[in-house]
Amino acid sequence: QRGKESVTLQFAVSDTGIGLTEEQRDRLFQSFSQADTSTTRKYGGTGLGLAICKRLVEMMNGEIWVESEPGHGSTFIFTAVFGLGKEKASKPYAPPLDLRGMKVLVVDDNATSREILQTILTSFSFEVVLAASGEEGLQELEAAVKSHPFELVILDWKMPGIDGIETARRIQSNKALQPVPAMILITAYGREGVMQKAEQAGLHGFLLKPVSPSVLFDTIMQALGKETPATRRTAEGFNRIDTETEKIRGAQVLLVEDNEINRQVAQEILESAGLKVTLACDGKEAVDAIGHGHFDAVLMDVQMPVMDGYAATRRIRSDQRHRDLPVIAMTAHAMAGDREKSLAAGMNDHVTKPIDPRKLFETLLKWIRLDRITPQAASNGPVKAPVRPSEDILPDSLPGFDLIDGLRRLQGNQKLYAKLLQTFSTDYADRVTEIRLAVEQNDIEQARSLAHAIKGVAANLAAYEVQSAASDVEQLAKQALGGEDVSRQKWDQCLACLEEVLLPALQGIEDWTPAVAPAASGSLSETLVELSPEWVRQAAVLLREAAELGDVSGLVSTAGELKAECEAFAPYAEQITGLAEDFDFDAVIDLAGKLESGSL
Repeated sequence: QRGKESVTLQFAVSDTGIGLTEEQRDRLFQSFSQADTSTTRKYGGTGLGLAICKRLVEMMNGEIWVESEPGHGSTFIFTAVFGLGKEKASKPYAPPLDLRGMKVLVVDDNATSREILQTILTSFSFEVVLAASGEEGLQELEAAVKSHPFELVILDWKMPGIDGIETARRIQSNKALQPVPAMILITAYGREGVMQKAEQAGLHGFLLKPVSPSVLFDTIMQALGKETPATRRTAEGFNRIDTETEKIRGAQVLLVEDNEINRQVAQEILESAGLKVTLACDGKEAVDAIGHGHFDAVLMDVQMPVMDGYAATRRIRSDQRHRDLPVIAMTAHAMAGDREKSLAAGMNDHVTKPIDPRKLFETLLKWIRLDRITPQAASNGPVKAPVRPSEDILPDSLPGFDLIDGLRRLQGNQKLYAKLLQTFSTDYADRVTEIRLAVEQNDIEQARSLAHAIKGVAANLAAYEVQSAASDVEQLAKQALGGEDVSRQKWDQCLACLEEVLLPALQGIEDWTPAVAPAASGSLSETLVELSPEWVRQAAVLLREAAELGDVSGLVSTAGELKAECEAFAPYAEQITGLAEDFDFDAVIDLAGKLESGSL
C-alpha cells in the first residue's frame, strides 16, 4: 500500500516444517516461549527471536503473524512502513570501446538468474547468448567457433549434469575452442573449497550471488585485463571514424526499420561515415526497393508490421539475382537460437539493438564487397559534417537519460538528439495507457508490441531504466502468450514500474527548452522572381523526392548543386541543409511545395 510519503510492504516466509496448533500460534510471539519444550531439544532455540521480531515490526508501524496447521508447515508474515526516498539512478557502465558488443555466453540452469544476468550484461552493450546447462553451453561454444566466437563465459557452479567447474575444464581441454574465452564462475555458495577449485580450474573470476551490476562489471574488466574506470567515459571520441570505415564510404545501404526514432538513429550513424542510406519501413517496402535499385548491404529489423524481417529475407533470397546480397539482421536481443533463426531465413549476420556504431561498422566491413562499391558513389560528396558537442544544445543532465552515451551513439549530433527526445515525449506520452487498454481488451500481442517498441527507442536514446522496465512488460506479455496464467495484479505492478520511470523522463523533456537556433528563414520571394519558373519547379521536384526517401546525403548534395547553379539560391541551400541534418523531412517537403508555388 502506497501513500504520498510512505509505502507499506508485506513480507512472507514459508517453511515445510512440523506446523503449529491454534494454541501454539496464540503464544508464539511471547518472550521465551516456544510451541513445545520438546521441540527445543530437537530443533534448538527459545522463542526469544520471534519476540524481538514482533517488537521491531511494531516499531516500524507494522504487524506480524503466523498462518499454520499441524503437519503442513508455517507461513510467517509481517508488514512494515517505509519512507519514500528519491534516489538518483546510477549511470550505466561503459566498457572500453574495444569491448563494446563483446559476445558473452551465460550458462545457468536457473531461468531467473539467466534473465537477470542478461539484463545487466546487455546494459554493458554486450551481445548475450543463454544456455541452461553445461552441455548446452559447450554446444553453443562449438557452434560459434567458425562464425562469431565467444570472448567471455559466465558459469553457474551448481547445475544438473556437469557443474560450472567441470564445464570450464572441458572448455579448456577442447582444442576446437582455442583461444579459450575468459571464464567467470558465479555461485550462491560462498565456500572456500569452491573458490580454490575455481582457481585450480583456471577460471578468471569468481562471484557470489546475488550479483550487482557494479561488481559484475569490475570482475569482467579484471578478468579481461582491463583497468576499471574510476568514472564513466566522457564524450571524448565523438565522431571518430576508423580509417577502416573509409573503405566502405559511398556504399549503398538499405535500412529497414519500422520505428521512426530507431530509423533516424541508425541513419545518422551510417551517414556520418559517408554511406548512402535508403529507408524502408517494413519488409514489403524493402523487397520492392531491392527490386528497383542496387544495394551493397541491407540492415533488416526482425520484428515489423506488414512483413517481418525473416519473411522479407526469404522473399529476397528467392530471387537468384540477390543470393549474394548481404542481409544483416537487427535484433533487440540475442537469445540462444536467434542467430540460427536469422541464418535459416537467409541472413548473413546480425547486430543487436541498441546499435553500437563500432560493432555495426565491423559487421558491415565484414560483409560489404569493396569491389562492388562504384568509384563514383565512394567519391560523390563529402562525409556529412558532424555536429560537435560544444554547441551546448543539450542540458548538463536530463532525468532518466544518459546523455553522454546517447550522444556517442549519434556521433555527437546534439541537434538530432534534441529532436529525437522531443519526438519521444510526444509519441510515447500515452504508451502505458495504451498497453493497459490492450491488456484490458485481452490483446496481449498488441501489448507486447507496444512494450517492445518503447524498449527499443529508450535503448537508442540511452533511457536505460525505461528500457529495463519496458523489457519487463514485454517479458510478461510473452509469458501470457506462451500460455502462462498472468494475473491482473502482475500486469498492474509491471506497468506501474514502467510508469514510475517513464513519467519523470517525459516530464524532464517537457521542462527542458532546448536552445536550438531556428533555421534561417526570411522571405525569399524576391529571389524567386529572379529564377526561371521551370528551374524552380525542377528544384522543388528534386528536393521533394529526396525528402520523401529520407535521403539526407541526397538533400545536402542537391542543395549544394542548386546553389552552385544559382548563387541566389544560397539562402535556400543553407536552410535545406540544416533541415536535412535535423532529419526534418516534412519541413523540406513543405518548403519544396512553397518553393514550387512561389508562396515564400
